This record gives sequence, C-alpha cells and structure tokens, in this order.
Amino acid sequence: MERNQRIARQVGSAIRRVRVQRRHQQYRVAEAAGISRRELAAYERGKEQPSVAALAALLRVLGCSAEEYGRHLGPWGCLS
Repeated sequence: MERNQRIARQVGSAIRRVRVQRRHQQYRVAEAAGISRRELAAYERGKEQPSVAALAALLRVLGCSAEEYGRHLGPWGCLS
C-alpha cells in the first residue's frame, strides 16, 4: 500500500473511532463541521485526506483535543 494511502487510512480510522466512541452520527458531525456526509465518509474510509482546517473542525465538533486524537492514531511509526 502506498504511504499516502496508509496515512489516509490511519487518519480516517482515528476520526471514526473518536466519532463512534462519542456516539455521534456521521451526518450530524459532518453538518456541524461544515462538510458533507460524503466527505466525512470518504475521510473515515481513508479514500480522501482531510485538510488541516477540516480536521480541526471535526475535532472541535467531536470535542477531541489534538493530543487525544494523536492517541487514537496509534504509534507514530505506523505513519512513516
């Protein structure tokens, strides 16, 4: 798997884990973050990578700090 695809999957999986853990519905999170549900679904599946602004908006809506989100990403070595 290409490096960028691995990163996209890792980032998206972490977004999904946080959202599911907090019991938020995908369409509501997307709406509150100002993106489409389709975009959020693509991020969560690792098909697209969110911009920094989109990721920040999602984390804000989810009430998740960058530090906590980093823990959901797992070991940093897996991103290289």
